[in-house]
Amino acid sequence: WKAGEMYLLITQDGTVEYKRLKGGSKTSITGPLRGFEGNNFSVGLPLLSTTFVVSRPPYKESNRWKMIVDGVELTKAG
Repeated sequence: WKAGEMYLLITQDGTVEYKRLKGGSKTSITGPLRGFEGNNFSVGLPLLSTTFVVSRPPYKESNRWKMIVDGVELTKAG
C-alpha cells in the first residue's frame, strides 16, 4: 500500500513495514503484527507498539484497491 508520503507493507507471515514522511521528518517501523481492534491494527512488541487507525478499510475504486490509514489514502501496489 502506498501514497506519495507513505508506504505500508503487510506480509503473509505477519511482518509490517511502514515508512512515512511528514513535516520534514521521517518515521519508519518494522515489526510483527500484534493484532486487530476493529479495523485498526497494532504493530510492534509488547512494551513498544503502535496502533494504526484505519478509518476506511480496503475498498475498490476505479478498479484499484484503496484504504485510509492514519488519515492517508493508500493505493494497493502491484
